[in-house]
Amino acid sequence: MTTILRLLAILALLALALIVWAAAFAVTASIAPLPIDVGAIVGADNLEVLKSVSWPEAALWWGGGLFFLIASIRLMRRTQAWFMWLLGFACLVGRWVLGQGGADQALSAVQGVDVSAYLKPEELLGDMTAPEVQVGRFGVILLLGLIVLIVDVADRVHWKREEG
Repeated sequence: MTTILRLLAILALLALALIVWAAAFAVTASIAPLPIDVGAIVGADNLEVLKSVSWPEAALWWGGGLFFLIASIRLMRRTQAWFMWLLGFACLVGRWVLGQGGADQALSAVQGVDVSAYLKPEELLGDMTAPEVQVGRFGVILLLGLIVLIVDVADRVHWKREEG
């Protein structure tokens, strides 16, 4: 059972690291003087959003992807990966809080989430900047963290049984 959960968590963490790094690369390429036309990839309307991102937010994206990659490698090696996942999640939440304009604005965005909006997912997909979508993404990443924690606890029990 934990083999299936481990494989699922490894693949999900690798995919998450690649997605986060793709976003970090798009942001870095748009705010740095690189000879890359990011507007052709993301669209002209999203290019303005990317240019409004600050360097600390981009660094937190890069860091989040790195911690998710390390967590997946630690799962492959059967060592404890949950704390690496936690650091990656903290980087993503920190980037989101900076993007919201501070802790007060982020807290009011979370408090203003309409829970009934999750009953109509097709409407949520129309506006990817809605707080419900952003909080929903964190919920999916939290579910992945729960899977990583379950696998880590199972590994710890296995190694204690092997020692004693």
